[in-house]
Amino acid sequence: MALNDLMNELQKDSFHIEALIEGKVVKAVLSLMDDKNGEVQNLAVKCLGPLVKQIKEEHLIQIIDRLSEYASQQKNEELRGIASVGLKTVVLEVDTSKGHQVCSRIIPRLLNTIQNTDGSYEMQMDTLDILSEVLARFGNQIQLEQQTQIQSTLLPLISHKRAAVRKRTTIAIGFLVAHTNDQLFGQLYGYLLKGLRENAGSSEKLRTFVQCTGVLSRYSTARLGKHLSELVPIISNYASDTEDDDELREICLQTLESFILRCPVDIAPSIQSIIQLSLNFIKHDPNFVEDEEEDEDEAMEEDEEEEDEYDEVADYSDDDDDMSWKVRRSASKVLSAIIETRSDLLQELYEEVAPALINRFKEREESVRADILQTFITLLKQTSVYSGNNEDGEHVGLRRFSVSSFGEELDMLPTAPVTSSMETTDGPRQLLGAQVPKLCRALAKQLGSKSTQTRQIGFQLLREVVIVLHGGLADQIELFIPVIEASLSSSGSDQQQVASSSNLKIEILSFLRLFFHYHEATRIQTFVTRLAPVVIKATSDKFYKIISEAFLVCIELIKVIRPIYVDTKTGGYQISTVADEHVVYIQEIYNITLSVLNTSDADQEVKERSIMCLGTLLTQVADVLQDQQKQAWDVLLDRLRNEVTRLISVKTLTIVCQSPVAAGDELLRCVLVAVDELSLLLRKSNRPLRIASLECLAILVNRFGKQISAKSFSSLLIELKPLIADTDLHLLPLALKTVQSILSLSPGSVNDVKTQITPSLFQLIQSPLLQGAALDSLLNLFAAFARASPADYQSLVNGLVNPLLAVKTSGVSAGGVAAVANKQAASTVAQSVAVLAVNTSKENRHGTILEFQNYIKNPETNDSIKYLSLLTIGEIGRRIDLSEFEGIDQQVIDLFGSQSEEVKFAAAFALGNICVGNINKYLPSIISKIKEQPKKRYLLLHALKEIITRYDGAGNDLSNAADELWALLLRSSESDQEEGTRTVVAECLGKLALTEYQKFLPQLEERLGASSEYVRATVATAIKYAVVDPSHAYDELLKKMMVKFLSLLKDTDLNVRRLALLTINSAVHRKPYLVRNVLGELIQLLYDETVVKEELIHTVEMGPFKHKVDDGLEIRKAAYECMYTLLTTCLDKIDVYGFLDRVRIGLDDQHDIKMLAYLMLIRLGKVAPTAVTQRLDELITPFKTTLDVKMRSNAVKQEVEKNQELIRAALRCIIALNQLSEPSVSPKFEAFVNEVKNGPLAEEFKLAVVEADSRENRSADYMDLS
Repeated sequence: MALNDLMNELQKDSFHIEALIEGKVVKAVLSLMDDKNGEVQNLAVKCLGPLVKQIKEEHLIQIIDRLSEYASQQKNEELRGIASVGLKTVVLEVDTSKGHQVCSRIIPRLLNTIQNTDGSYEMQMDTLDILSEVLARFGNQIQLEQQTQIQSTLLPLISHKRAAVRKRTTIAIGFLVAHTNDQLFGQLYGYLLKGLRENAGSSEKLRTFVQCTGVLSRYSTARLGKHLSELVPIISNYASDTEDDDELREICLQTLESFILRCPVDIAPSIQSIIQLSLNFIKHDPNFVEDEEEDEDEAMEEDEEEEDEYDEVADYSDDDDDMSWKVRRSASKVLSAIIETRSDLLQELYEEVAPALINRFKEREESVRADILQTFITLLKQTSVYSGNNEDGEHVGLRRFSVSSFGEELDMLPTAPVTSSMETTDGPRQLLGAQVPKLCRALAKQLGSKSTQTRQIGFQLLREVVIVLHGGLADQIELFIPVIEASLSSSGSDQQQVASSSNLKIEILSFLRLFFHYHEATRIQTFVTRLAPVVIKATSDKFYKIISEAFLVCIELIKVIRPIYVDTKTGGYQISTVADEHVVYIQEIYNITLSVLNTSDADQEVKERSIMCLGTLLTQVADVLQDQQKQAWDVLLDRLRNEVTRLISVKTLTIVCQSPVAAGDELLRCVLVAVDELSLLLRKSNRPLRIASLECLAILVNRFGKQISAKSFSSLLIELKPLIADTDLHLLPLALKTVQSILSLSPGSVNDVKTQITPSLFQLIQSPLLQGAALDSLLNLFAAFARASPADYQSLVNGLVNPLLAVKTSGVSAGGVAAVANKQAASTVAQSVAVLAVNTSKENRHGTILEFQNYIKNPETNDSIKYLSLLTIGEIGRRIDLSEFEGIDQQVIDLFGSQSEEVKFAAAFALGNICVGNINKYLPSIISKIKEQPKKRYLLLHALKEIITRYDGAGNDLSNAADELWALLLRSSESDQEEGTRTVVAECLGKLALTEYQKFLPQLEERLGASSEYVRATVATAIKYAVVDPSHAYDELLKKMMVKFLSLLKDTDLNVRRLALLTINSAVHRKPYLVRNVLGELIQLLYDETVVKEELIHTVEMGPFKHKVDDGLEIRKAAYECMYTLLTTCLDKIDVYGFLDRVRIGLDDQHDIKMLAYLMLIRLGKVAPTAVTQRLDELITPFKTTLDVKMRSNAVKQEVEKNQELIRAALRCIIALNQLSEPSVSPKFEAFVNEVKNGPLAEEFKLAVVEADSRENRSADYMDLS
């Protein structure tokens, strides 16, 4: 009882032992360790844990001494065992700051006990366990002298006659080697190498030596890696040459697996021999006699099927001591490790390893068979990650109404199948496709077995095949239908069978969902009659997860029965007819869906999936369910009113209303009710619900606007009013689109719009956040407004312009150089006025243009109004011809002499856009002025840039002048040495080149080798503008150009190299396939640019101060940015280990490069966790350097903020990498993270963890749940 009470008190945070009684408590607890009652002894040991956290050092030493004494005596075995447990408890619970004292006291006693030859084996094993705990916990606090003593004590034990002692010794050596210096490591390695060479006769000792090298690879990866060229041949030989010692073979293979995972770079030269070794041993089964050619001979296929039922009793000698299965399992794990770490060998792995794995699907030992199947799954997953963009297959006309369709993307009907000309099928996928028939035959045999585990992993493998090939099983599915039918129809008797059977059913349904989703409907419709009944039956299962998954399969099944595609050429729909034999399945799915929706106690997930299924029925086959439509729509409306199912119902309604087969009076009745219901939902605080409701309303108004009543519109506009603001830029464009649809379809609503919406619009115009989709929607709304109510044109223009004209009275002197007020608002107003002017009468438009023309002619007008006027005239001029306004171009050019830079650029913008309205009239004048007026050339080139960029290509007006423009721009690139001018010339060249790419792109390529660095710099930038253009028409020319373009990365001029890197980065980001063929050379050139070049660093004297300037910083930054982009788009072509070396170097560079390096580490941690895990300990020093920076007392605010930003980025990176860390692999990194957690940055660390968690949760909300 007393011990219990003490235990309870010690566990309270508020408890504190007084100094007077501390010694007495310790003495009492220690005395009870020797109690005759076992329960008392156990409680005394439990008390030690919380007790050692609160006592003084002298009492801690007393406990260690007494326990060590008990643990080393041999008279009382029970007391010795309890004392050993007590010592482990003390070591595990004592504060790390007391590690030095603990080690200096406990280690000599432990070593004495180990060396005591009279001690029992149990004592020796317990002591080794305690030593391992000490080394694991305090290894970095042990002095070199003690490390030497420990190593010299442990090494002889590797040859101990007891296997258990050898095993514990190996573990202890592992914990020790993580902290020893190179000299001690060298002694240890020498001892092991000698043991490996001299113990060939003793397989037991040999096992331990081999095992020990594997342990070293885990705990001292970098140091052991240097010796692998010596070790691997020895271990491989032992694995190959040993007679009948399968245990040694297993340990050799496990050690090789560890080498591959921990030291992938160092072991690279031996990979081919290890693959061959593993392929030999994956079929190592000396007790099993089989015909090796059996599987290869397809002519014997029928015979094989007959023999299949006798597989379990095949001809092998039954040997209880058969260990060969362990060898086969280890061989498959070695292959799995190679697949995981060597993505660059995918092609070879498919040629050599994949056929061997398929051949071994027939493995008789279930656990080994599971491992072989998992190894093949690993191969498939690596193919999915590394073989280019694995989403490319989405474009082949898939019936896109899966769960992801209920996200923010509402275009659920796919386009008709197309193929991309740029992306050719890559090697690994091609090889996999060729092996699919054989794979399916081998797998089908195994799926026919009674093993649930095999079936489950088998269907998991098939699912991965479908994902990687985006189909590929249409011709093979016949083999699996009997197993699917049997598995989905079965019901287990006992609880364990039910659980495993449920998991199998979920796996099969998940496979079927992807099978239906990825294959073209016409190819798999023949299987519907066999698969549909079992899928529909699964929707009545007792387990909600199965029902939920079955509904998802039904969704895809419906789209196979009746696929609907959008025809991209005509904009119409390709709607196939429903086969008569399939109508019954549609009715069954409808009935079961209604049944679930009318059940009040259904699981939430099941309810949501059943609503989605109902939506799919109405979207794809509403015409088939003509008689049930009233009932279906009533159920959907009912679910819409229910708070629990409201969100999914709104999304479902959105998609159904876009369907070409959803029509009729019942749909209209539902829509009219839904509009009012959805209007009220816009008030809700639930943002996803508001977004979904607004998306739905925009579509309903667009399609059914003519039938919706004025009263409904009026109510809707009142609800939309609060959303016309820049507080939520996702809702704003949707709200503006809805108002636009109302104006277009119901002109009678104009007054309501004027009352409710217009004041908010004028307020919104002033927002600097208005851009992109929100701005486009606003302009479309103004266009609709002008068309719906021509009489309100002038009031709308005044409402837009007057707030900016008010600047006139604010005291800015005429012609002054004060900054233009609110440039963003001026741009928005200009575009809005232009849209209104284009959609009004000629008289109204002329009045507006003349008003703005007067502003630019009047010298008294201040710069802000001139700026607005020029932008407006430009925006109008781009849309309509202004040639009837005599001299307007010259009036604009006159403002090139303004003192305000903003007005000058606005004038260039206006001139260029006026020219777009009438190329033939204005372009010759601009070209001649560029030639004749060098002082105005820069602004005239800006005007020319506007012409080339904005011109839509209607007619050949620009083409007629293209040659003259091209020659003019090339001359400018040679003569202009000012960088700003060259950048404008480059943009003009790049965009003009695309107007006649067959003629101009080769000329650009020719100038890559120009003698002038200015020309090379201009061409590098021009190609960037060509690359970022979304069209694919000229990609073949650009692809050929890239080979020569790489020469710019070796240019002698720094600026040319920097601009070339920026172009490459754009190419990698926008069109990665352009550089894939030259990636090997490109990556090496990038790595060369990441090195800090001392010759580019020079000192600048600024008065009494000296300041170091690094001219190479910008080019290094460009190189690292390009590397970061490559991680996203070309991961399959990158050697991750070499890449990591460059990232590691970046951690010692300057602020911007460190930030990029942290981002790359986080990304690499996700895509190549194995590689990053091995390097964690190497990252500690640069992390510490960043976190320990002490700012100068006189540091300016910007410096302090930059340093804080860097620390936050480092902490985010540490937190992300900490998820990969394992104490056994990277003990130093674990200790470092604990140090940061509890150090001066503890608070920032906690905030960074919270931020990381919330970011993860947010991304999970948007994940594709399908």
